[in-house]
Amino acid sequence: MGDLVLFLPFLALFGVIIYMQTRQRKKIQARQAELQTALRVGTPIMLTCGLYGDVAGLDEATVEVEIAPGVVATFARAAVLEVRGTESTFVDDDDDDDADSDAESNSEADRADTTTARPAKPLAHDDPSA
Repeated sequence: MGDLVLFLPFLALFGVIIYMQTRQRKKIQARQAELQTALRVGTPIMLTCGLYGDVAGLDEATVEVEIAPGVVATFARAAVLEVRGTESTFVDDDDDDDADSDAESNSEADRADTTTARPAKPLAHDDPSA
């Protein structure tokens, strides 16, 4: 009887862990189902591989994604990770302080010289004399 009392907390902890994993999995499945129903032609999306594009066509199991003007690739619908919105779609709940810091960072990026991003010394595979 004493061994059973000592084993009971471990059994309860195991049950809680299983319950939490099941609950999380159901939430993910519900979110994925909601995402699939929200897909429409022209919707900006991001795929699981990190590719951004717009929905050009929909089928039951596939989605055609326009990844560049005139370039359409076909992917499985499950490859859609999230629906991307335009800036006007998202509402910023924070104060206007974020907007000020974003404006400052954008102006710094505009001033940055992109030619300084190259290495000072050519790499071995770039050097024709090597």
